[in-house]
Amino acid sequence: MSDSEESDGEGGLGNLNRLIVRPPGHSGKAKRGHLCFDAAFECGNLGRADHITELEYDLYIRPDTCRPRARFWFNFTVENVKQDQRVIFNIVNFGKEFTLYDKDMTPLVRSTSRQKWQRIPRRLIFYHKSLVHRGRKILSLAFGFDREEDVYQFAAAAPYSYSRLQKYLATWQKRAENFATRETIAQSTQKRQIDLITIGDLNLKEPEYKDENLTKIKGNENKKRVVLVIARAHGGEPPASYICQGLLDYLISSAENASALRDHIVIQVVPMLNPDGVFLGSQRADLLGSDPNRSWHRATTFAHPPLIAVKEHIKKITSEKKLQLDFIIDIHSDISHEGVFVRGNSYDDVYRFERHAVLPKFLSLRLEAWRQEQCVYNAEPALAGSARRALPPPGVDGYTLAASLAGRRLSPTGPYIHYTEDAYARIGRGVVKALCDYYRHVGVVPPRVGAPSKRRETRSRRKRRRAHYERERSISWSPERRGLAARVLSPPLPQTSPAPRALPPRTARHSVLRSRPQRPLDDNVLPIITGTAVRTPRLSVVDMCANIRSAASPPRPRRAARALPARRAPRPARTRHAHTSDEYDTHESDS
Repeated sequence: MSDSEESDGEGGLGNLNRLIVRPPGHSGKAKRGHLCFDAAFECGNLGRADHITELEYDLYIRPDTCRPRARFWFNFTVENVKQDQRVIFNIVNFGKEFTLYDKDMTPLVRSTSRQKWQRIPRRLIFYHKSLVHRGRKILSLAFGFDREEDVYQFAAAAPYSYSRLQKYLATWQKRAENFATRETIAQSTQKRQIDLITIGDLNLKEPEYKDENLTKIKGNENKKRVVLVIARAHGGEPPASYICQGLLDYLISSAENASALRDHIVIQVVPMLNPDGVFLGSQRADLLGSDPNRSWHRATTFAHPPLIAVKEHIKKITSEKKLQLDFIIDIHSDISHEGVFVRGNSYDDVYRFERHAVLPKFLSLRLEAWRQEQCVYNAEPALAGSARRALPPPGVDGYTLAASLAGRRLSPTGPYIHYTEDAYARIGRGVVKALCDYYRHVGVVPPRVGAPSKRRETRSRRKRRRAHYERERSISWSPERRGLAARVLSPPLPQTSPAPRALPPRTARHSVLRSRPQRPLDDNVLPIITGTAVRTPRLSVVDMCANIRSAASPPRPRRAARALPARRAPRPARTRHAHTSDEYDTHESDS
């Protein structure tokens, strides 16, 4: 559609070029209702279309060059439709089975008379396993064409082409000519330019604000801080370009955070790292079939000129004594997770890792639908060629900022909200605000005008400023509790039960509007119990052992007097000198 006007014909390599799908056995001129599929335009992707029935069509995504498993992005148009025609499109060869289509993600559609992208309702989308297609998961969408003269365009997400970026940068450069520069650092394999935008002054100035207590790192006061942002390394991730555009628009605005960053920080942006892959409609690869985000550690001048140019630029920044590179942020999009999250690196030094996790904390406070459970910090060997692993020099933090290709939930049980172009632009503005918060935290950017002072007030002053309703609380926690008796069981018992009375109105019960009177405390701490005392008879203990007789033994005659037992003969002396237990039987042990 509008994107195809900027195409030079190269975008049609491998894609359908105005193919009319006819029913089997039909010949002659195509009739109204024989659908015409076209993907031979910029960012287009559709490799094959089969007619199954009068209502059903099987569509096949064109894989990337030399990467047959990279199949997710699709973007095609349909024309020559009939009024009120109903069709079912089956996209049958997704390279990844578990995607956001399992949840609430839906494709987009627009027409020539309605240029705004719209989500297809979820009730018309079916992501299921098809036995006809050997048990694979396919995406089936039901659609009805309501206007014969319109050309309908279907896409996985709202496309952002290389031509649109060049038009945007031409307009943006005129607005930002006072504090931003634009230069070309390299050309792609197909001779498309790689732009580098520098916002801020690289020349060091004497800071007007300096707080020694807020400066965390010594030796960096005389260096200009630099942040490098890279976007659109993959062609099938257009949300990265919308985020980058929102970031650039906010940086040249009159907002206080943007002006503070422009005055004290230098932000450099590479808005499109893989223009060839974007133009050809590839999912991840460039023209030669390599993944740019897996080739940083083995980039060559012939195959990866954009990567070599960025690496040389980073070496140039680190070699300057008056510049300090702090962060490298690589913006991507994700097809398997919701919301916004980051992927960082892991370090053996715990203090280094804690410093690495500071910026994501500020991002979580500024970005909507932040998914902390999806943030991962690792050092996997399979990701050694990614930007966050291969680009950062020692002491520089590298991150991958990823936003969902579909949408987010603001709460775990909340409704599902799809992302729009404005929502992605808000993410870009949130990144700028988070960077400003970080540099205010380390003392590089001065605090906001009119911001409250961080000096802590004394305890007595804070006590005097305490609100009235906070001072008049229950007696259970007030300082007067210390003066109470140590043992209070209960208040005095009333003589009779009081008559029930109505509760006062709520305003009268409020602690601020009406102070509740405290119950006076009596001198007696125990309740007074009145009544007639009952005398309890005194019990005595009697030995009843003499009256207990055995049932089997005959009765014995009563004796007149009980004779004393004979005195035991003295124990003979022992010849052994070893101690025995008998020698320890003393009167003390009997007790």
